[in-house]
Parts: sequence; C-alpha cells; structure tokens
Amino acid sequence: MPNSFHLIRWLTDEREKGTIIWLFNIGAEKFWNPVQAGIVDVNEDRIVSRMEEMNLLLCREQDVIILRERPDDAFLEQLRAWGFSIPRIWTPAPGEERASISELVLRDPELLGRLTQLGVEEPDAVLVPYAVTRLEEAIAKRCELRLVAAPSEVNASVNDKIGNREIAEALELPVCRGRICDSIDAIREAYEELTTGEGAFERVIIKEPYGASGKGLYIVDAPDKLNTLLLRLGRYAKQHPDARWLVEGWYHKIGDVNYQLYVSPEGEAEVFSIKEQMLRDTVYIGSRFPVKWANGEDEAYHSFGEKIGKHLHAIGYTGVAGIDSIIAEGGEIIPVIEINGRFTLSTYLSFVSRVIGSPLTYLSRYFKLTTDYPLPYAEVNELLQREGLLYREDTGEGVLVYTSGTLPVRMDESTGKFNGRLFALIAAASETRADELSSRLEAFIEAVQRERRGDEVGSHPGR
Repeated sequence: MPNSFHLIRWLTDEREKGTIIWLFNIGAEKFWNPVQAGIVDVNEDRIVSRMEEMNLLLCREQDVIILRERPDDAFLEQLRAWGFSIPRIWTPAPGEERASISELVLRDPELLGRLTQLGVEEPDAVLVPYAVTRLEEAIAKRCELRLVAAPSEVNASVNDKIGNREIAEALELPVCRGRICDSIDAIREAYEELTTGEGAFERVIIKEPYGASGKGLYIVDAPDKLNTLLLRLGRYAKQHPDARWLVEGWYHKIGDVNYQLYVSPEGEAEVFSIKEQMLRDTVYIGSRFPVKWANGEDEAYHSFGEKIGKHLHAIGYTGVAGIDSIIAEGGEIIPVIEINGRFTLSTYLSFVSRVIGSPLTYLSRYFKLTTDYPLPYAEVNELLQREGLLYREDTGEGVLVYTSGTLPVRMDESTGKFNGRLFALIAAASETRADELSSRLEAFIEAVQRERRGDEVGSHPGR
C-alpha cells in the first residue's frame, strides 16, 4: 500500500519515504490559456527551459528528475560538495528545441517505458511537476503513475489573476482598490476613479488574467499611455468578447512578500516559506529570507495561508501555491496580489537552509549575461573564488551559483553572442553582509562582461 503523500514532510522529516519523479515544465501558462505567441526568441526560451536544474535543490537521492539535458558534471560535483542529494537523472530523446519538456517525454517511447517500469518496481513513486496541464496528466495516465496534484482545469482556474481577486473578496481579505472590467470603457472609468479625487493613485496597473514573469501586466502613469494601451486591448477585445481585465491602484509599499503554501491531498494547509521579494517594477529579480518581521507579520501570513489553503482545497486544488502579497505604507497587509497555482522559482530555494545551514541570511539574485565567449560553470566558480566571492563552508558565507545550463555556454546563431542567466544564492551572517556581497557580485558580473567583449584589447579568462 503506497505511503500517504505529503510533499513537505517527504522533503524534511520523512526524506526516506517514496520516490518523487520531478518534472520542471515551466511555461505551463501557454497550455492553460493558448494565446498568440508574438515574437519568439528561441535562445531566450532555451535559457528559460534550462532553469530546470534548480529543481535539483529539492531532490533526494532515491528520486528521479527528468531534464532536457544532463547538467554540467562540474555543477553536479559542486552540488554534492555543498551537501545536496543527486537523484537519478533521466533525459528524453532530443527533439524540437521549442517543445516543452512534457512534449519531449510523450514523444519518447523508451523513456515512457522506463517511467512505467519505475511505477511497477517502486509503488510509492509519485509524479510531481512544476505545474499540471493536460500533458502531465497524459504522462501519468500513459505510465500509470500517481500524479499528486489537482486536475489541469483546476490549476488553470487558480492561475487566473482575476479569479485570485475573486477568491480574496470571497474570503473577505483586504484587497487593492480597483475593480474587474469587462470592456474598454470600463477600464477607462476605473482608471479615472483611481487617479482622481481623495486618495488618488499616481499609477495604475492593468492585468490580464494569465501570464508570468511580468507578462500581461501594464503600468499606466499618464492618460496618453492609457490611450495607447487601450487601442491595443480594444483590438483584442473585438476578437474575444468575453475578455476581462483587472484594474488596480499601484500602491506605495514597504515590502513585496511571497509566501509558499502547500495544500495536502487531505486538505492540510501549511505555509512553509516566506520571502521578501525584490522586484524591478513588476519583474522578479530575487528574494531575501528569512524575513525579519517588525510587527508579528509572520503570524498573520500563516493565518492568511491557512484560510486561502482551505478555500483552494474546497475548489479541488492540492499541491504547492506561491502567493504574492504586499505590505502597504502604514503596515496593512494585502495578502493576495496573485496566486500561482504551481511551483515558483522561490519554491526551489525553500529548503536550502537544511543543507547550507541556519541561522543565516540568504539573498537570491539573478543576472542576464551576454559575452563573446562561452562561460561554463567551472570557470564561473573559478572566477568567483579568485574574487573571494565563492561560498566557503568554513565561513558559511559566499555565493552559490545554482544552475549551469542557463549560463552563456551556447552561441546565439542570430547574433554570434553567448547569452545566459546566472542564478546566485548569497549566504551571509547578516543582512548588511549579504548586501555587501550582492554589490560585489554585481560589480563582478559587470567586469566579466566587459572582459568578454571581443572589441576590447587584451586576453580574457579561460581563452
């Protein structure tokens, strides 16, 4: 009889239980709500897909992780040295680069057969994807695996920003001033209401129901900018008469907070991680944790999470949900800005302190990199060590680069450049020290990119 599954316990106190099959199917939004793809950047899509490697931070040795490509051996060796468990790594047969990881799995009979056999040999095996769409349901059905998550249609409904506001209103939670609009005229009226009169906002944010990483969000700070946006939204509305938007005031705030919620199959709701988000406008650039609270906000967030989790379970949702919130000037918590009914990048960092140690301050950062030469993982670490930035176990401080496949290691044939992203976790004994290391890391990234420009005279590292 398979063990009762509880993700948080399996990752902490019950690490010996069962087998988790991990699948980082980022980009699930396009399967929940098919829209025009617009301009496709194949190189950027490739980099995003290789963020899958951060899933290794959650794995246990008995687990299986399905990755598009096997990670750099130097990266795997470094993870082991830091104390992370390396699971069995399975990869599908190579295919179209724009295909999702789940599509590649479904096109690979050999891998499907291995997954089926795994389910027979290890009856406690469960499939835990980043998100659930019809594709992951097809994998589970084809391989007779237990998919421990809500149905894809429930996942899609929870990842609706307008539906998120409706959940908050139904639970009588504080919400941002604003309203749901079903026409261009209604958007204009809402903008006028929010930007005039007592308590007027300087800026307004207009949200489409779906989207991730800042997509589908429009910050409007002037009537002419609104008019330009409404022309575009109006064209969309003519083809989609049921379209809706959320229009809210843009708050001055003292904090952006993400809290990770787990809703078990039995209906338990647990907030297992809270992080202060670092945003540039609407785009996430990093997190700080653990959060140092001034007025008991930690207790409030656990209370909000339990209330939201019970509601999500009542509508059929189970699994991880990442909830974005703000603390407005004056200290009011607005607990639901957005609910992501899936894993988020923050989820994968939630248990690193069990490996690296605590009490410490952690600061996650990521940087876009463009060079004229490849910059593989081992060389990045060598350069960081040379600058005195690489994480050291004896001091408990420094920078841990926690993906390898996202680094600039493959040439973009359209530009001849090597593009990538560096995902870094800074461990430090204090927030002041973490900020100091973060500033030094920024300077390091700038210096590396300058040295790697082919138009500058002189040698560059590793050439």
